[in-house]
Amino acid sequence: MPRKKLPRALPPLPSRLGLRGAVHKTERLTEILRTVALENQREQPRAFYALRQVADWFRLPLATVSRAYSHLEKEGLLTRVRGSKTLLQGLNFDRQLKVRAFVGFPASLSAFVTTQAYRMFFIKIRRELRLRGFATAMVFYEKDEVRSPVLSERLRSSEVDTVLWFQPPRDAAKTTQWLGDFGIRVIGIAHDEFSSIPCRYEVRRDRAIAQLLEKWKSAVAIDHVIIPQSQDTPSSVVGEALRAALDDLKIRKSVAMFHGQRIEKFLRSLQKSTAGGIIFSSAALAAKFCFRAPEAVADLLRSQRVAFLNGPVSMPFAEVPNIHVDLVVVDWQQVAEQIVEDLIDQTAFQDAGPTYFQAEAKLRVPLSAFVQSI
Repeated sequence: MPRKKLPRALPPLPSRLGLRGAVHKTERLTEILRTVALENQREQPRAFYALRQVADWFRLPLATVSRAYSHLEKEGLLTRVRGSKTLLQGLNFDRQLKVRAFVGFPASLSAFVTTQAYRMFFIKIRRELRLRGFATAMVFYEKDEVRSPVLSERLRSSEVDTVLWFQPPRDAAKTTQWLGDFGIRVIGIAHDEFSSIPCRYEVRRDRAIAQLLEKWKSAVAIDHVIIPQSQDTPSSVVGEALRAALDDLKIRKSVAMFHGQRIEKFLRSLQKSTAGGIIFSSAALAAKFCFRAPEAVADLLRSQRVAFLNGPVSMPFAEVPNIHVDLVVVDWQQVAEQIVEDLIDQTAFQDAGPTYFQAEAKLRVPLSAFVQSI
């Protein structure tokens, strides 16, 4: 019996401009195709665009398109028939919900609101987990709650099997012990602070920081930098990596101490500095300045060579200036995909030493292209 023909009648593919300037091509293409799929679903399945057709239209490698299709398959929108075609599932397609496990995320409320790198980890990892069949529960906490049973009780009440703790604070050891008593496994992901618990994964910025400073010294002849700090700025992995790189390259450093004075006045003093560059190694301090005085920060970026070692900064309630800065950035999508793959094959629970994710230095890039709107 001949195969029943499936109607195509899909509109032409969207404009190529939708991919222009996208940092993560796979993620952006997935968003474009997801929109097309949802707008064109009917009661019955129908033929979708061929892989090669999409690759040719958007001028992308087949591997990139294949990864986007795989994401949409996991979401239940597409089905690829071996040796035949790709189908767009019908609206009456019976999706069976199968949950692999329940994963909990303790998250510092203040860091989530103010720090883009911190926030991006959770956005990427939760999305990737859901696409791969996991259920997730996010539990926000205040600083004092880590020292008491409050946080562990809230995670237990969420009935999670595993906790992914990104950037666990110094007081995390006690909560980790209480979670272990409940039979909940904790996997730590170290970022820019020293952790009090062993971490299965570590985000490393030291190599990228060294590369950034090498460029500053060789290409721009910068031999003196200023590092803004505050009295409550804790020592951090990023801060130590910065000091080590400056010493290795014999670049002089000065500390500009913020004592709680008017932020605009402090930033104007930096603006008048004769040093070759200004380096923000504290994500919290950079976030505070951008939140309270975004216009003064923009003026500083226009007048000085500035580097943000913890990635791009957010400017809530203000238009992000199209100013070039130097950044140390992390591919959070890659981090999320690796951790989820390890959860699926149980590698994440093996005591094999930490898996490292290396950041990348981005020089003279427009801040507006990297900042996530909130």
